[in-house]
Amino acid sequence: METTRVSLLLRIKDKRDNVAWAEFDHIYRPLLYRFATARGLDHAAAEDVVQVCMAAIHEHIAGFEYDPRKGRFKGWLRTMVNNRIRNYHRDRHERPAESQVFKAAESKDATPEELFDQIWMDEHLKHALRLVQQEVEEHTFRAFVMYVMEERPVEEICGTLGVDPNLVHKSKYRITKRLAEKMAMLTEAEE
Repeated sequence: METTRVSLLLRIKDKRDNVAWAEFDHIYRPLLYRFATARGLDHAAAEDVVQVCMAAIHEHIAGFEYDPRKGRFKGWLRTMVNNRIRNYHRDRHERPAESQVFKAAESKDATPEELFDQIWMDEHLKHALRLVQQEVEEHTFRAFVMYVMEERPVEEICGTLGVDPNLVHKSKYRITKRLAEKMAMLTEAEE
């Protein structure tokens, strides 16, 4: 699933649109950082790679023309961050471990593309959750988190929050529906 709103990409073409850039940064900076650390970079190196990537996006987005036949933003971003990580290792003359132990462990792990796709979806879901949290009552969101994410029993949630079981079930339904809507919004016009 492609999860970059074309409208957001078009808005960040205007380098003065601070709201669009803040939203873009809020979604993509953590994604890039998580991917860099998952690919073996330490905190400082991951931060450097993220900064280089964000600067490159800022520099080149003005020339962005949406044409899905030429490729998706997601693929371009994945290629860019992968190249920056490879450049980082090359510039420091670092080579991944060559032992059979590491090769065997690496073959069981996700490919860089699979890893990037998983982090991509995780970060977009986190963003959607933050948006939904701002729209609902605190006790409603807390009931949802406890029931759906923490998988706590309804009775425990009712005792902890002092709410009716009906509220717990309604919270799950309403917030799940809003999350689906937010994720659809994030994917608009990209199919």
